[in-house]
Amino acid sequence: MADEPTLARTLIVAPHPDDDVIAAGGLIQRATDSGAAVRVVVVTDGESNPWPQRYMHRKWFISDDDRAAWGAMRRREALDALLRLGVPEEATSFLAFGDTHIAAMARSGDRTLVTAFRAIIDQFHPTLIVSPSSFDLHADHRAIAWYVHAAAGDETPIATYVIHGDTPESRRAVRIELTEREQRRKRAAIECHASQLLLSRERFLSYARPFECFYSAEHDVVGIESWGTEKLCTLRHALRVLFRRYGDGNASGVEAAADVHDSARDVAGLL
Repeated sequence: MADEPTLARTLIVAPHPDDDVIAAGGLIQRATDSGAAVRVVVVTDGESNPWPQRYMHRKWFISDDDRAAWGAMRRREALDALLRLGVPEEATSFLAFGDTHIAAMARSGDRTLVTAFRAIIDQFHPTLIVSPSSFDLHADHRAIAWYVHAAAGDETPIATYVIHGDTPESRRAVRIELTEREQRRKRAAIECHASQLLLSRERFLSYARPFECFYSAEHDVVGIESWGTEKLCTLRHALRVLFRRYGDGNASGVEAAADVHDSARDVAGLL
């Protein structure tokens, strides 16, 4: 790794519209409030979201046009949410890869997303990449973790986050304690994702807690998983939602790791 991680040029990678503010709404505020440059890359439009669509539109069959309109709405929600945290619209990119199809892409040998990430990295020159984790129970998150690590190599510092599931405690690199103001702003950003709160308001707002945890880079564990592993993790994720086990269970402890303060150059302990 060439340089110590800083927030000076922070690249947030979100598998779907909303993952950015759910996982890193506090970190984004620390970066933007300190004057750092923040860029957010949303990999899919989250268009394969049938139950909220059926509920909102009172229809069972969801067409391709319905999915496209839903994805466009979720993009608007994402832009509104990030604006509340100080990220201007022009700093957010939507790659429009297929929602729920990223793991299958990786298994097929499709490296288009590696190329896309490398182009973004070469253009933005991030000092830190905030990536989904291969320990997440959502298949898109795990596959995107592999793509991000493949694109970044060992040259750019990476911190990872888990939204669905748990991460080994030994991999925790930093826990950020949010101020009351930061927590309120993060909740307001999450509430911009009205389409997702339709059926899952409790679950989504549970992420507006007073801390965020990030984990070390995963070059040692990321990989392309089998179809069977993908389906098993999907089942585990569904059971967690059913039994209301939200977020990273390991993140709920009271002990703090290194803290991230307001300075754009004060994250030496992040990785």
